[in-house]
Amino acid sequence: MARSHPYNFTHVLLPQLAWRRPASVRRELSDPYLARELLFYVWDKAGENLSVGEKVSPKGLRLSWHEVAGRATALFHLPSPQATMEAHFSALVYEEDDEPAETEAEETRPRYFTLEATLGLSGPAGTPTVVGEWSGDVHRHLSRGPAGGQPGTASAFLEILASLLGPLPDTGVPFMHVVRS
Repeated sequence: MARSHPYNFTHVLLPQLAWRRPASVRRELSDPYLARELLFYVWDKAGENLSVGEKVSPKGLRLSWHEVAGRATALFHLPSPQATMEAHFSALVYEEDDEPAETEAEETRPRYFTLEATLGLSGPAGTPTVVGEWSGDVHRHLSRGPAGGQPGTASAFLEILASLLGPLPDTGVPFMHVVRS
């Protein structure tokens, strides 16, 4: 069973924050200083009502930015999971460019993915994982993930996300299309 502190951070607070204020959270995460402050603030909030024994050190918590299938992606490197449902990584995938929306209501919520530890024996290749996605209150497991705890785990996770997302749709509408009969 997942420990409450990392579970609250990864599965509750981080996606809620990103979905509530998509544009402002993206701006904050794009600034290295603000991103660090925001991550540690949310980590502290995730453990706020827990006993001292239930709190987990944020060791390993950091953020890196990537382009995945043409989309800006914030990859969260999380403290090492110790139980199922705890995540090695999570990712906010922004479907649109960084142009600001006219109103908050027009802001597009990013997609939120996790690479979670699952039941199974750890071996020399790593620990078993599953790729999941949160959409509102719904959590789905999408596919088996790469072995966790390995040097290439982050890259392999991003590759799986790229294959799940596919290429960006072509939104260019031609001005004129000539059809010959």
